[in-house]
Amino acid sequence: MFTSLRARVGLLSLAFFTLISISVAATFWAIDTQKEDALVINLAGRQRMLVQQMTKDALQLEKDRDKAHVQALQEAARTFDQTLWALINGGQAPYSPDRTVEVPATQHAAIVAGLQQVDHTWDTLRGYLDVVTAVDPGSSDFERAIQAVEQLSPQLVEQADQVVRMYESASEQKTVRLRWIQVSFFATVVVLLAGGYLAMQKWVFRPLHQLGNAADRIRGGDLETASTVSGPQEIKHLASSFESMRMELKRSHGDLQAWAAELETQVSQRTHELAALHEVNREISSRLEIDHVSRSVTEMARALLKGEVAVLCLLDKTGDTLLLSSADGIQDAIPSSQTPTRRAPIDRVLAGDRAVLCRNDCCPGGCGIMPEEFRASHVVAPLRIGERSIGTLCVGSSKARAFSDESADVLIELARSAAIAFENARLYEQVEQVAILKERERIAAEMHDGLAQTLSFFRLKVDQIADLIETGREKEALDEMQDLDRTVAQASQEVRDAISKLQEDLPPHRALEDELTMLAQEFSQVSKLPTDLKIEVEAPLHLARDETEQVVRVVREALQNVARHGNATHATVCLKREGTQAMVIVEDDGCGFNPGSAIGREQHFGLSIMHARATSVGGALVVDSTPGQGTQVTLTWPLERVTDGEEVTRGQSLQS
Repeated sequence: MFTSLRARVGLLSLAFFTLISISVAATFWAIDTQKEDALVINLAGRQRMLVQQMTKDALQLEKDRDKAHVQALQEAARTFDQTLWALINGGQAPYSPDRTVEVPATQHAAIVAGLQQVDHTWDTLRGYLDVVTAVDPGSSDFERAIQAVEQLSPQLVEQADQVVRMYESASEQKTVRLRWIQVSFFATVVVLLAGGYLAMQKWVFRPLHQLGNAADRIRGGDLETASTVSGPQEIKHLASSFESMRMELKRSHGDLQAWAAELETQVSQRTHELAALHEVNREISSRLEIDHVSRSVTEMARALLKGEVAVLCLLDKTGDTLLLSSADGIQDAIPSSQTPTRRAPIDRVLAGDRAVLCRNDCCPGGCGIMPEEFRASHVVAPLRIGERSIGTLCVGSSKARAFSDESADVLIELARSAAIAFENARLYEQVEQVAILKERERIAAEMHDGLAQTLSFFRLKVDQIADLIETGREKEALDEMQDLDRTVAQASQEVRDAISKLQEDLPPHRALEDELTMLAQEFSQVSKLPTDLKIEVEAPLHLARDETEQVVRVVREALQNVARHGNATHATVCLKREGTQAMVIVEDDGCGFNPGSAIGREQHFGLSIMHARATSVGGALVVDSTPGQGTQVTLTWPLERVTDGEEVTRGQSLQS
């Protein structure tokens, strides 16, 4: 009946497929069952956490009867009750705030008994929880209910854990049964495979081995010996086809040798082009000057494509005109240094991402800047950054059909690398300009915080000395002159320090408390204004160096404003921490001012710098002042990460 190889193999395959199908079906059934068991176990395990949450919320109500705690307790109780009902009777159970799941009713007698025991204990506990949410803390009913909740909660938790363990045990038994079924299937499959292997050895492998020997002879170059193989009808047909193939190979062998020689030549040429392209990429990527990149690209493009001239053009700011950037191989003057983009085929080149190949006069205007004598055959490629074109690269020749399709591929690869090099050069120039502007801003802030403030203090001292001399208090004026001398020395030192900072390494980094302590002491000594420092943080604040410097400079500017404008008799600097926020408050008992009124140019500049410094650390600056009632300056900024009692902000590492 089963005389052909196809029928025999089909029978074996059918038997094997049947076993595999049954095994897969059993596996899917087991997976669905395990998912269902995992869901039930998860819900049962969640009951334990709900009991703990309800106990915690009930105890919290004893300390703070907040409506949010009452709602949380009631929501947890409702979730526990609905889940327990679904576990006992089957049905919908809440799984997340916006999702419910279908839970089947368990048929396991021990689990049913355990759930009923949990239900009994829950009914008692639920009554006490209702009392807790209904009566006021401090009443006798509330106290008795709290005590009952504390006694029943552990018992209910233990019962819930017991139910979870029973669910897990039942699930494990199902898994064991599935393993035995899979072992049985595996044994049957092994027997079937063994029988199939023996049959295939006789029907297929031996004849194929004979064909393999014939193939080895052909591989060894023997195309003359005929192939004779016995076996089933299909094998005989295969042997006949194999013999026909041998004859075809014999006829094609000569052609293949010729093709191989031609292909080797093409591969060698392509390898040379790729190596040269790699050198081009390395050359144009090693420098960031736009002129150097332009010259390198045009020189390499002409050399790679073996053209006579190469021209590189860049779009102007309007995008309507291509401007000459560099040319190579042209001895005479360029007829034009620009060409419009709104004409064919330049508009098509700029809009696409492929090179346009002109082998004859079909597109003589493809590269308008190139001299007409070299447009007989040329290639035009766009320079693109993402979806944006920034220019074109052209290579031309006075000979028709001087470039192949491979030339266009090489030029587009070079154009892509050139576009990236141009973009890098442009970004480098922008970065240099930004760095220069930032350095100028930093120097301006340094001068304002240092020398400008010292000179302002110097002017204040001069006014005080003049007043003392006019009133005849020469001794006090002499003392002030000595302070003024120290101020001049300090200004001179600050100028030298400012120059040295541009050359020397950074000073040792200290905790913010230490920096503020040194600042308060220095200010109190120089200004003769009593200044208190209050540290209200538990652990030292070790910020990034730049952040510490910005905070200290804001505080210094605030204190200088107190000395110059506040007419105060006392100042206070307070460092606090509120959660993930740090805060420094500078307060004085001076004359104050109206924040909405016009203020002096110097003070306005100082406040602008203070706000800029606050923004640089991700914080905010608030100035609160009333005429006659003093001024309070508050700087607040985030502390985003805490490590072993040390603060690290915005991902910056601690510097020593």
